Amino acid sequence: MKNKLKKIFVCPTVKRRLGDFICNFTAVVLGILLTFAGSNLIEEHKKQKGLKDALLLVKNEMLLNRGYMTQMMEREEFEKQGASYLLQHKENIAKAAPDSLEKYGNLPFQTQTFIYINDAMEMLKTSSLMSAIRDKELATQIIKTYNAIKGSYETFNSFMEIKQKKVDKLINKPEVQKFLTNDADYSTAEEWTFFL
Repeated sequence: MKNKLKKIFVCPTVKRRLGDFICNFTAVVLGILLTFAGSNLIEEHKKQKGLKDALLLVKNEMLLNRGYMTQMMEREEFEKQGASYLLQHKENIAKAAPDSLEKYGNLPFQTQTFIYINDAMEMLKTSSLMSAIRDKELATQIIKTYNAIKGSYETFNSFMEIKQKKVDKLINKPEVQKFLTNDADYSTAEEWTFFL
């Protein structure tokens, strides 16, 4: 029996069959390993491209928010200048320059709101791409920046809400209602003499 087994393994056709099997098996295993490795590389490339696109959207959104925040700061500065000017001439509004009164005259009665934009950041968070950012300091700075932006919007809009409540309170006073419904054509100086 031993001799028969030895003949089978020593026989050239068996050697060829065993060699072919090992060669084919090795080729199949290597093909599977290469497929998995290639698939992982393709997936990683797609993920990095998606992350790059998402970070570009976040950057553009931050720039848009920065532009709005610049407008908010300019508006706030303009409001301060107007309030200072009107209060400076509180005792004698007739001495105020007519063009300055025209410039600042309606300012206390106007409000403006800005909308906080964070769509790209929300997309970055919900798509799990945030964890794909290799530089964790960058991820932290992005989150801190959005928190600061949100705080700025909330502060400005809170100021405008308080201002609107004060304006509404002033306008609802009977003597102001009577003044506003009067058909007389008042100059800006006369209006501010009444209000101050």
